[in-house]
Amino acid sequence: MNLEYKIIDTVFPILVHFLALQLTGILGIGDAAFQTMLAAVITMPLFFWLYRKDQNLWRKEKRKITWIQWIIVIVAAAGLNILFSALMSFLVLDYGITSESQDALLLSRMLFQILGMGIAVPVTEELIFRGLVYRKLERYVSVKKAVLLGAAIFAVYHGNLLQILFAFPMGIILNLLYHRFEDLRVPVLFHAVSNLMAVLLAAI
Repeated sequence: MNLEYKIIDTVFPILVHFLALQLTGILGIGDAAFQTMLAAVITMPLFFWLYRKDQNLWRKEKRKITWIQWIIVIVAAAGLNILFSALMSFLVLDYGITSESQDALLLSRMLFQILGMGIAVPVTEELIFRGLVYRKLERYVSVKKAVLLGAAIFAVYHGNLLQILFAFPMGIILNLLYHRFEDLRVPVLFHAVSNLMAVLLAAI
């Protein structure tokens, strides 16, 4: 398997989602949160099909997850987002680092923030960055390199300095969760709780 194929195989789902985001933005349907949600919903079936197809070729035994572990995931996600929000406020107030795209999302209608950022986006992004991208990286390089490279791709995809600073460590955590449990529901839940906490804290 040559290098060109590995690169194309890895970035294809990212490119598809990026084009869907650009299309919804060009069409100008609804606010930023609605456009983000729409892009996620449109591309989700394709990514789910690719994920299931890939899973059938590289099937792994899922590890049993206890209810205590589910609670730990929820609490950790909420706590980490509170920490990230505090650090983000510090960077905005003291250093003037801002994110127009993040501000636009948080100024959108609450319903679309919850449905988009809290449900559709976590599911779609985890299908892409853990279910497809990370799984492929794990086959091509060592686990350590896959975790770091996958997190870097996840961070850069968010497109601005403020989000990159927090998306990178978040990507590492999500990759490690997926590697540990081999169950996409775990990083999806962590991602969803984190995003919902961001929406809640912004609304207070």
